Amino acid sequence: MDVRWSGDHDIAMALKETAASHGCTVEIEQTDETTTVLVVMSDSDLQRLRDRVDALLVDLSEVEERMNG
Repeated sequence: MDVRWSGDHDIAMALKETAASHGCTVEIEQTDETTTVLVVMSDSDLQRLRDRVDALLVDLSEVEERMNG
């Protein structure tokens, strides 16, 4: 499963840390205007992957909400 997010650098770094804590591979691309985070999560069991993705998305949403005020 791949998730790509672009926006503010500080939020991107917080999202990177959160995704890494879930065992994801995380890549960062930065331009003058925006930072893009690419999160890759994989698993050999589909149900386990779905559960992990759900938990990741909840945590990523919480980070974004907290940092956007």
